[in-house]
Amino acid sequence: MKNERIFLIVLMLLIIVCCLFSYKAQGRNDYLYSNSCERGRVELYTEIDRYDYDRRMDSDSDYFADSGKIGIRFSWPLQSTCNNEQIELMQENNRLMQELELLRTCGKYKDLQLGDQFAAVREMCKGVKKKVQ
Repeated sequence: MKNERIFLIVLMLLIIVCCLFSYKAQGRNDYLYSNSCERGRVELYTEIDRYDYDRRMDSDSDYFADSGKIGIRFSWPLQSTCNNEQIELMQENNRLMQELELLRTCGKYKDLQLGDQFAAVREMCKGVKKKVQ
């Protein structure tokens, strides 16, 4: 009994120490990453349950009964801050993030001669050139 208490105390202290030294990881371009914007949501779902029934009359045999459900779930958050202006801003930020990623990719591969299997990269990066001073 005493060993169990010591183990629990040590475990609790370890969890507390881990929580104290952990921190939230953030991306480099934190302003570009969009927050979640949720309006209503519709979900289709299925459930299959298996029940084990014991027959009291005949103790040698048990039988299983299966039941299933199919349904539609609709949910709407009570405090949704998502409006059309925020959606447009999030889409603009996503486009900007894709363009910045494309520039970074083109900068890495612009001096390479890309084969046919990299036609998409070659096409997307054909207008990227260094600025002449």
